[in-house]
Amino acid sequence: MGLSRRRTILIAAAVVLLAVYAAAGFLAVPHFARQAASDFVRTHYGRTLAIGDLRFNPFTLNLDVSQVALPDADGQPLLSFEHLHVGLALASLWHLAPSFGEIVLEQPYVRAVIRPGGELNLADLGKGFPPAPQPQQPASPPRLYIGRLAVIDGATTFEDRTRPAPFRADFKPIAFELHDFSTTAATGDGYTLHAASPQGERLDWSGTVHLSPFASHGAFEIADLKARTLWSYLAGSVPFEIDSGVIALKGEYDVSSAAAGPMAVALDVHSVTVSDFGVKPQGGAQDYVTLARLEVDGTHVDLGKRSVTVAKVELAGGGIEAWLGADGRVNLLELVGTPAAAAAPASTAPPASTAPPAAASAQAATASSAWSVSVPDISVKGLRISAEDRQVKPAAAVVLDPLNVHVGGFSLSPDATLDIRLDSAVNTSGRISAQAKLAPHTGAVTAHFEAQHLALAALQPLLAHYTSMTLLSGELATRIDLERHADGYLGVKGDSEVENLATVDDALKKDFIKWKALRVAGVTYRSRPASLRIGSITAVDPYARMIIAPDRSLNITQVLTAPGARPAAAAADAAAAAPAAKSRKGKTAPAPVAAAPAPLTPFPTSIGIVKMVNGSADYTDLWIKPSFALGMRELNGAVTGLSSDPKSRARLALDGKLASYSPLHIAGELNLLSAALYTDVTLSFKDLDLTIVNPYSGYFVGYQIDKGKLSVDVSYRIDQRQLKAEQHFVVDQLELGATVDSPEAMHLPLKLAVALLKDRNGVIDLALPMSGSLDDPHFRIGPIIWKVFVNLIEKAVTAPFALLGHLFGGGEHMNVVEFAAGSAELGEAAQHQLASLEKALQQRPQLKLDVPIVASAGLDRTQLARAQVEASLAARGAPADPARRLQLLVEQFRAALGKDAPLPASAAAALAAKKKDPQALAAANSDLENALIGHAQVPDADLEQLGRARAAAIQNALLAGGEVDPARVFIVNAPPKPDTGDTVKVEMAIH
Repeated sequence: MGLSRRRTILIAAAVVLLAVYAAAGFLAVPHFARQAASDFVRTHYGRTLAIGDLRFNPFTLNLDVSQVALPDADGQPLLSFEHLHVGLALASLWHLAPSFGEIVLEQPYVRAVIRPGGELNLADLGKGFPPAPQPQQPASPPRLYIGRLAVIDGATTFEDRTRPAPFRADFKPIAFELHDFSTTAATGDGYTLHAASPQGERLDWSGTVHLSPFASHGAFEIADLKARTLWSYLAGSVPFEIDSGVIALKGEYDVSSAAAGPMAVALDVHSVTVSDFGVKPQGGAQDYVTLARLEVDGTHVDLGKRSVTVAKVELAGGGIEAWLGADGRVNLLELVGTPAAAAAPASTAPPASTAPPAAASAQAATASSAWSVSVPDISVKGLRISAEDRQVKPAAAVVLDPLNVHVGGFSLSPDATLDIRLDSAVNTSGRISAQAKLAPHTGAVTAHFEAQHLALAALQPLLAHYTSMTLLSGELATRIDLERHADGYLGVKGDSEVENLATVDDALKKDFIKWKALRVAGVTYRSRPASLRIGSITAVDPYARMIIAPDRSLNITQVLTAPGARPAAAAADAAAAAPAAKSRKGKTAPAPVAAAPAPLTPFPTSIGIVKMVNGSADYTDLWIKPSFALGMRELNGAVTGLSSDPKSRARLALDGKLASYSPLHIAGELNLLSAALYTDVTLSFKDLDLTIVNPYSGYFVGYQIDKGKLSVDVSYRIDQRQLKAEQHFVVDQLELGATVDSPEAMHLPLKLAVALLKDRNGVIDLALPMSGSLDDPHFRIGPIIWKVFVNLIEKAVTAPFALLGHLFGGGEHMNVVEFAAGSAELGEAAQHQLASLEKALQQRPQLKLDVPIVASAGLDRTQLARAQVEASLAARGAPADPARRLQLLVEQFRAALGKDAPLPASAAAALAAKKKDPQALAAANSDLENALIGHAQVPDADLEQLGRARAAAIQNALLAGGEVDPARVFIVNAPPKPDTGDTVKVEMAIH
């Protein structure tokens, strides 16, 4: 009985205890847990925690909590969940640590907000707690066991209110599974995480995790991630907008740590794919960059080894739209927020390193070895790049489509060498390709580049902006081999050709410059020692047109002037083309030809041969009225051996035709590439019909040309910048026609000049030498030639006998014949002089000569009077004895003047002297003779007769040989001239 009662009491006590335990578990635990949680939230956060249903089963040790919500400071939800189930396992007793059979959280929600001040709202949860003490040494993690941890149908919201436009993103559903988790690494610790967004973006993550030591291995995959989702968060801090794009990636990771070593992290991203990606400026309407599909395969990242390897990167399709806007801004720079037209000032450049070269190299090597990166296979396929210059209208555009690029061997290793291949179509018709090997760390490179059929007409919008010509056609082809060594040496070899070039002068709508082919072959450049060699330059069917407009502007300058600058350019051209040389009467000369400046070459340069095949050119002068035109055709020849070596001499030989029929030949030696300019060139053409230059002859000379042919042989020698020119002009059968009323004409008797210059065969043969220094700023070849010509004409018509004397002897005053006073006899000198004049008249059959009747009242009258006195004395006997002569002179004096006329004192004294002094007799005779001469009367008829005798003597001397037509020599009256000297001068004239 006693035992039974004790048993009953024990059972009753057990029941009571069980009831108490049950009551405590079912009632007290939920009550106090609810109250403690609410008080805690209220005390630490000043908020009210909402808890729906809270249940605890003390027998199964399961806790269930429903509808829990913790508000944020703004009253919105911070944390919440629909249901939490926690199942504590009895294994906790023998594990001596919490052991949960299952923890399940349903519909959890987290609202993370970055407030305007930059604080994260979730950080509020840590407020009110003292900082945890720092352990003296790493402590082992607490023992914990979880059989299953699950998050079901979770959701989260992220907001960033620090931005001008608040960002918000929602992620739902989120699912997480963790199995057999243990902090002691005694279990599998597997987990899975699944998350998605309303836009269909998905994250899958699974693996295992161990805490002691920490280790984790897992696989992850992100699918259908919208690129715009990433951009929407960054929108406030980046200047671009991601318009479209989907990102996907998958891979594995492995994390492990040893007790005494660093944590080892390895990441393998099997694939990253970006498709339909588009980037544009914020608010823009057009994508600047698009990627059809970008694939990155086989990426391995090892943090311990600090290495990244990527098996392959491939971009397939896409495009880049680039342009230079009308405001000078590059559109692509809008994507990086850089002022498109601004260039970094020089002062912003980083200062040069002061470290020694060796130290700098070591620093660079250390920096480059911090991480090793290897991407051995990079390819771009089918990319389209469009580049436009919109500063011109229409825009100048270059399109590379499809562009294919492959880069092999990319690595940050110092000894890495890139193998680069590129090919692309250019503007549909052209093609470019390149292959190169590049060592980025040393700068060494070897490359080969080719281009075919590049249509130059694509440059027309640019030409239209900067010039006044239209590029109708033309194709460029080139081949270039480039080699650059690590020590800086650069070598370039190549060939280029432009075919079927055709340009048009926009103003005249006529061909400007064109050719069938221009080939530059065998180009070789070396930087050390610096040199440039060109094997050959060949121009096939080249053509150029030069026109002087009515305002004297040159079409060449006009064509190369932008349309907006044309008026100013025209004025400048007019000034340049206006005649710079003037004749002595101020008349303008043809447009000058400037002496060529000496070129300067910075390094040795040579050109093997420059060939011209069937070249042609047209020259038209619309300023002169009527207009003038001259063409050159069939120009063939070459310049061989051009070199910058001052001692070198290139050989020039060029043949062609002027005006379609006149043979043209240019030959000689020259050196155009040296600072020590040297030229020794001859130019000649034959039988150019002079009637084609009637516009110039009428304007500058005042006559039309009815007939005539011109042949020219000139040589120009320039040595040490000193010019010496020999110019030989031959005009055959020149006949001047009607006069032209031109204000610029020379107004000289040109017909007389022609007659003076033309020989008996109708040929004018002129030599016009010229010399000067090219360094003289006033030295211009064209004006000097014109001045020499004008001077020659003026000299011919103003001093014709000087010209004839120069040509045929007789001196420059061969037209002046001197006679002794009172005489008509030709002296020996006069006879030689007239012989030269006769020869000149023979060679100039068009000339006529006027011989004037000349007598001097002063010189000739005295001599004629003396002749009368001598005649009278002769009649009286005229003795040689002075005393007898004195007697006869006294008799004649008294007969002539009267017997009472007083004798000269000297004569009276001589007669009275008893002794005859010879000197006294001579003085007396002289005074008597002078007295008789002064008293003698010489009529004008005697003077005229003497003048006629003199003219007849000259005429007879010229006509005696029978070679000069008497009809060409005229005896003419002439007005008296003052006496000069002691001879009478007869000055002849021609006409």
